[in-house]
Formats: sequence, structure tokens, C-alpha cells
Amino acid sequence: MAKQPPLAGRNDPRLQERYEQLLEAAAAEFATRGYHQTTVKDIVERAGVATGTFYLYFANKEQSCIALIERLYGRVLAEVVAARAGMATTLDKLAASIRAALGVFGAHRNLAHIALVRAPGAHPLFDELLARIHRELWDLVAEDIREAVEEGLLPDQPADIAARALIGALYEVVISWLQAEVPADLAEAVEPLVGFCLRGLGAAWPGA
Repeated sequence: MAKQPPLAGRNDPRLQERYEQLLEAAAAEFATRGYHQTTVKDIVERAGVATGTFYLYFANKEQSCIALIERLYGRVLAEVVAARAGMATTLDKLAASIRAALGVFGAHRNLAHIALVRAPGAHPLFDELLARIHRELWDLVAEDIREAVEEGLLPDQPADIAARALIGALYEVVISWLQAEVPADLAEAVEPLVGFCLRGLGAAWPGA
């Protein structure tokens, strides 16, 4: 196990502020340059701190990128859970989940670019982390699909495959926005994607 940096996990507000400063700089550099082209020197120069300061918070460049991926998906899962609370039906939960996830990606463009474009394939640790996160999301959606089938809201179907298709469609929309500016504003895609996904699952969803 890698040795933890001496300031990792500290709760001092001043240390937390510097940590956030470094994460923001790392996010901008990774999103702009790519993971392999970014150096610790690039990050600390953008953050305006000494190189030694970086290593007080992160053991290496890989750890800073992992922290960014975990931050993005931590926010995605938190917003999805909050959005689903109190929804009347399982289909409403699915719709709320899609809206919440797109909202987080749209609000954190650099993090989305790293997690969906820059990090995949850049390092085995990133691929392992992303695979685990994607499984969590697939399992959540698959459970909703199974419940909706049991409730008669969706036709019988292989929930695991359908869940992967739904998440894949969501990712493709976000990647298109990141790389081609289509749509120009990710918010424009929210309701069309909700309708596409739910009707694709066989739901009687308005807007067809």
C-alpha cells in the first residue's frame, strides 16, 4: 500500500483550502492537456504553489486524478440519491436519476472531461476505479428496471443489459457535449434523453 501523504485526511480549513486549490488546478490541466501530457510541475504552476506542497497532499500524479474521478462520481451518486427521494413511481426515479446525473456532469465540465474522456485507458488504476463505479450505477439502474417490470410499468426484459444501454446513452450524450459542443448546452439534452431512455425501455412516457 502506498504511503499516505502527511496532510491527507486533515480537517484544518487552511489545509482544505490548499487541497481544493490543487484539485482545481489538476482538473484544469488534465482536462486541457490530457493525463499523460500533464506534469506535477504544470499543476503546481497553475495552483501557484511549490512542488513540495503537492506531495504534502498527494503521493503522486495518479492519486490526484483518482481524487478528481472519485469527487465527480461522489457528487453524481449523492445528487441521484437526493433526486430519487419521494418519487412516486420507479419510472419517476429513473427519470430523476438521469436528470440529476446530467446536472452534475453539466456543472463540472472539467471533471466530466477527465472521467469520460481523459482517464479511460490512461492508467490501469483509473480503469479499475471507473469499472467499479460503472458497476454501481448499472446495478442501481438495473434494480429500478426490475422493479418497474414487476410493477407492470415496463415489459419484461434483461435488466442488466438495459441498464448498460441506458448508462451508455447518457455517457454518449455527455461526451458529445464535451468534444463537439452538441448540444451547445447540456441542459438542452436532459428531457430528450429522459424520454428516449424510458420509451426505449418500453415505458408509456409522454413526448413520443
